[in-house]
Amino acid sequence: MKINTVIFDIGGVLVGYNWDKYLMDMFNDRTKVDRIKNALFYQGVWAEVDRGVWSEEQLLEAFYKNGAGIEADILKFWNAAGGALWQYDFTKPLIADLKSRGFRVLYLSNWSEHMRIQAEKQLDFLPMMDGGVFSYEEKLIKPDHKIYQRIVEKYSLNAEECVFLDDTKANVEAAIACGLNGIHVSDHDKAHEELYRMIE
Repeated sequence: MKINTVIFDIGGVLVGYNWDKYLMDMFNDRTKVDRIKNALFYQGVWAEVDRGVWSEEQLLEAFYKNGAGIEADILKFWNAAGGALWQYDFTKPLIADLKSRGFRVLYLSNWSEHMRIQAEKQLDFLPMMDGGVFSYEEKLIKPDHKIYQRIVEKYSLNAEECVFLDDTKANVEAAIACGLNGIHVSDHDKAHEELYRMIE
């Protein structure tokens, strides 16, 4: 069946990020940066950031528990985390081209309200799109099948007429299991080539 809808993940697909470089620029201390990364990203708490169920106070409490003694540094990063993100040069032209060809363009991303506020500038392409689903809005995160079902229901999509692009293989596999077509983005140029082969 012919594809009529392209669904993008955002982080690593339309927006780049490099936590390590940003933290090193901020603190210039390898040991401290590794401790901050461990406290935020490697103890399962960041998934709860994206899920959007916990309050900011609960999240910070969990971060602090994982990073005892570096609470002030964790808070400094948390309050400026959006600076680690940048919009890819190809993002707006890609969306514009797909739209000009008549495709519906949506997003489906594990993304927190905190980072949506922090990265407002980096996400300024969102008005170009036809809508989408952020995990924090639905209290669900990929690869839970329910979040794919949610976007299909929200926009009355036919799953087999959609293609989903994500830089995490498990998320693509879950999308395929839910009936969507999927492209794993490990190389942007190759992923875009695969996308255009699929939709033409």
